[in-house]
Amino acid sequence: MSRRRQAGEAVAIRHSHPSSAAARVVHALGGLICRSAARFLWRCTIRYDVPLPPPPLLFASNHRAFLDPPAIGMCLRNPVAYFARASLWKVAPIRVMLNLMNSIPVERENPGASSMKGAIGRLREGISVLVFPEGTRTRSGRLGPLHDGPALFARRAGVAIVPVYLFRSNDAWPRGKILPRLCEARIAIRFGPPIVAPKNISSREQDAWVMRRVEAWLRLAEKSFYAGSRRTSR
Repeated sequence: MSRRRQAGEAVAIRHSHPSSAAARVVHALGGLICRSAARFLWRCTIRYDVPLPPPPLLFASNHRAFLDPPAIGMCLRNPVAYFARASLWKVAPIRVMLNLMNSIPVERENPGASSMKGAIGRLREGISVLVFPEGTRTRSGRLGPLHDGPALFARRAGVAIVPVYLFRSNDAWPRGKILPRLCEARIAIRFGPPIVAPKNISSREQDAWVMRRVEAWLRLAEKSFYAGSRRTSR
């Protein structure tokens, strides 16, 4: 591949950010469709511990299934950016949709740096970002170890982290299945309070401080959901 072609592809990714109006229209229509489908097919319930502050925010969620990104996005009034493989931008129809969804390209050769640069860039543009600190979908259904990347993104962009917990989305779309199961699970989504580290400690301590509280909230939410599930099954 020539250097000119490589440069052209890089520019296409960097400068393809859609207008806020178009993104809002796509987000509003997609959210309406997804909420209607989720409530009808999976009796989805949504809970906010406190009212969400205005964007930009960094949403840090547990990860159970392919349903998780649209499930969280449908709960938000404003568009939220997602991560996607950079190679997907080479396919024109997919590129258009990714751009309308404010997606962040992740390069296979350098995923860590491209994720960080893209997330911080979107946040500084005023667009909220969704991340999954576990890094992959859970196999057990339980919350796994968390990476500290989200705290770094939030600190450098100067935004709060909002923890999010999804329950039973893996029952609606089990790992290894091509398509989701309809009407076989009751999905629940809960948004926690915004978390911001104190300024009177070092950067590394701020990141650790934030991630401890994100993990503590997620584990408490998980415990609450499973306890409620056991009570209703009796």
